[in-house]
Amino acid sequence: MIKFFRKIRQKLLSENKFSKYLIYAIGEIILVVIGILIALQINNWNEENKSKKLEIVLLENILKDFELDTLDIKFNLKYHSQFIKDEKKLLNFLTSDLDEPNIKIDYNSALTTPLLIVLHESTFTNLQNNNIAILSNNLLRKDIARFYDFFSTAIKKIENDLTVYETYDLKLPYFLKYFKLDPDGDPMLIENPDSKDYYNPDFQKNAIVLDKYSEIKQDEAFKIVLNESIFFRQVTIDFYLDMLKRMDELNLAIKKELIELKK
Repeated sequence: MIKFFRKIRQKLLSENKFSKYLIYAIGEIILVVIGILIALQINNWNEENKSKKLEIVLLENILKDFELDTLDIKFNLKYHSQFIKDEKKLLNFLTSDLDEPNIKIDYNSALTTPLLIVLHESTFTNLQNNNIAILSNNLLRKDIARFYDFFSTAIKKIENDLTVYETYDLKLPYFLKYFKLDPDGDPMLIENPDSKDYYNPDFQKNAIVLDKYSEIKQDEAFKIVLNESIFFRQVTIDFYLDMLKRMDELNLAIKKELIELKK
């Protein structure tokens, strides 16, 4: 092709047709520029296509992470809800005029057991380390970043790091003082969802029973500790519920965005 154009230029020059040569040269330049623009456009289209495919994969992976995180959140929420129910029953008895509880109380549940939260954040971490701007929807990008930067970080602090939210260690001395093991009682079971992507052990604790009714009812310090435990557990439960709501909203927004990207 280059040789072809060169022959035309040489012919025009040899025939002293300078005006025609000038017009031809301008036309050749225009053709070259058009070729470059077309090549750039094709390259841009290819890059945009690659970015869109990567964006789709990342959004789909976030949905999968949310699905796994929902299992963990609902597991913890289930047991926090069970714990607070029996904590309230015990506190109501301690502040009542009753000599013995008139309803069944699971004392193991009232003592509780510490829980952990482990969230799947590899996709978002990958986004942060590379370029979160690959998410083309600005509002969705901000909502996803806010969820991980605030909600995910906060619940890990509450559940894993801030010991003030887990009052097990504060309650244990009182349980050692006023309770005893019950060999005939129903044990406490901690069971996790059945999932290959989920840590799935089953835990069991022997049952305990209240042994010193009158002494425990006179212990005001224990009532305060139990009251604080109920308060912090309610804060944790409410935060989990808000997280699930936010995740549902993000799920819908991401699925809507995926439909647009796949058109």
